[in-house]
Amino acid sequence: MDRVDESQDPKDETAAELEEQAAPSSTPSSRGPDEGAEAAEPVDELSQRTAEVLALKDKLQRVEAGFVNETKRIRRQAEQDRKYAIEKVVVDLLPVIDALHGARENLGEGEGSEAMREGLALVEKQLQGVFQRYGIAPIEALGMPFDPARHQAMMMVENAELEPQTVCNVMRLGYELNGRVVRPAEVIVVKAPPAPVESAPEGEAADEPTEGGDENES
Repeated sequence: MDRVDESQDPKDETAAELEEQAAPSSTPSSRGPDEGAEAAEPVDELSQRTAEVLALKDKLQRVEAGFVNETKRIRRQAEQDRKYAIEKVVVDLLPVIDALHGARENLGEGEGSEAMREGLALVEKQLQGVFQRYGIAPIEALGMPFDPARHQAMMMVENAELEPQTVCNVMRLGYELNGRVVRPAEVIVVKAPPAPVESAPEGEAADEPTEGGDENES
């Protein structure tokens, strides 16, 4: 029978194992030197993606704002076109109403003239009603201050009863379409009276020096 070596205590073996486990391992750490750099790469990539998303969002907002502005511009242009679509027709009709007005004003006093005058006035009134429905209105001019944007001065006269730059007579009516001047009114405008000539005070001529100077001067 083999003899058991009683010189080695089992307690000493357990203590040795515990010391071995508690001792720092001589093997290199499982975390490699590049693990920190690898962990930073996803953070940088996330920041880049976030910046790209913000840039795309800003671009989308700019495109959306441009689209809204362009839509508003197109609507305004369409409204302008609608309001002034008949401008050329109005220009063609103005000589007709001028002829009616002139015929009524120049009609004589002979037999049947009154009935013809009333008939012309009725036709002119009906045509003015059509103009009003479509936003066509005569330009106010008589007695108004002269406005070069709405009036066309044909001549200027003196008139002591009216202020200068006042319309005293309308030679031809002007018309506007929805606030836009289609034809300015041809008018006569009051001009300012000439300034009075001031007479020279008495004795002024005597005070003027004679040609050649004073004879007493040495």
